[in-house]
Amino acid sequence: MKQMDLRPANNFDALRLFAALSVLYSHQFPLTATTPPAWMNVAMIGGAAVMAFFVISGYLVTLSWWAQPRLLPFAAKRVLRIWPALTAVVLLALFVLGPVFTKVSLHDYWQSPMTWDYLRNIALQIRFSLPGVFTDHPLPNAVNGSLWTIPIEVSCYAVLAAAGLLGLLRSRRIWTLLCVAYLVWFLTTMTMDLTGAMNHYWEFPAYFVFGSLIAAFNKQFLQHRAVFAVAASVCALVAYALGFSYSALLLFMPATLLAVGTASWPILSQAGRLGDVSYGVYLYAFPIQQCVRALAPGLGFTTSLVVVVALTLAAGWLSWRLVEAPALRLKTYLR
Repeated sequence: MKQMDLRPANNFDALRLFAALSVLYSHQFPLTATTPPAWMNVAMIGGAAVMAFFVISGYLVTLSWWAQPRLLPFAAKRVLRIWPALTAVVLLALFVLGPVFTKVSLHDYWQSPMTWDYLRNIALQIRFSLPGVFTDHPLPNAVNGSLWTIPIEVSCYAVLAAAGLLGLLRSRRIWTLLCVAYLVWFLTTMTMDLTGAMNHYWEFPAYFVFGSLIAAFNKQFLQHRAVFAVAASVCALVAYALGFSYSALLLFMPATLLAVGTASWPILSQAGRLGDVSYGVYLYAFPIQQCVRALAPGLGFTTSLVVVVALTLAAGWLSWRLVEAPALRLKTYLR
């Protein structure tokens, strides 16, 4: 089932980069032991940024399945997008960052089971610590605190692929009903507004599902994106007025975000001219923040943030040029 193509130049690269930098910003407060302003919900900034990733991913990955509805090409594309950069950041942490910053002897570092256990991150069995690394930081023993969302993302890919294999994606109507059923279940049983606790393992997939739902009627959405965004805003305002603030975000973000993402605005659409650096920024921001803290603990919040952003953008660009782009070029062999 073919879907209407996106414009060659769209705003998604800019939105993903903004989301990655927002995660960096939200981590900067706890990593520097800085108290945020009373009016600022730092955790929500980072959480909403990750939710944005899931919305965009749900939308684009669903369209990818419909463009080529076969398991092996679909899985290979996801592998090429996720694992080369993930493997690189894990190996760099283990073989470079760890030996440089560890407070234990190099002999003990290389002999420690914890060192080699860190390789489990490549298998999506998330490990945060390396022996003696960042032990006295405000967030101690955390080498890369951003990796934990990647297994959830991959799980969403797996469920989508399974649905495709079962034929559930052959009909837009059936897929729409399934997506709506999940969202209704989440909003009536699992949202923080009702439970008082945020369960990211159900919440992030809800944003992925909402993106996938919009992909199911992509042609209509692209023709009337502003109408969908306004309708989403009205629904969100009603939910917020009734005291369902977390539900309001789920109702508001997907259609509004994708309305912006699928458009092509003069400045935002040029964000990817040097490559899609957002994934690299997301992967490298946290360890770079920890390294800057270790090397210059006396830097003020703003100065440290400027240094971290500059280094992280450079790392994201290098990740794109040296690892991600070469890996993604292999997609041309997928038929």
